Amino acid sequence: MSDEQTPSVTEQLSDIATTVSDGLKAATSTVSEAIHEGRKPGNALDTLARMTQQAPLGMLLAAFLVGRYVARRRW
Repeated sequence: MSDEQTPSVTEQLSDIATTVSDGLKAATSTVSEAIHEGRKPGNALDTLARMTQQAPLGMLLAAFLVGRYVARRRW
């Protein structure tokens, strides 16, 4: 049995770290592209951003209170 053919624990951890890093980079890229597409005029994030900017403070308070009431009833 030769130890030369078996990768060391350090090499294995390095390979795992590289794989995880590559996966995170791919996921970050995918999410970034989705956000970029969603912010184009007429898409969902653009509409949500415009609605949020136009919402009066009183309506935001009302929405918060309704959400709190609903959440409290479920507990």
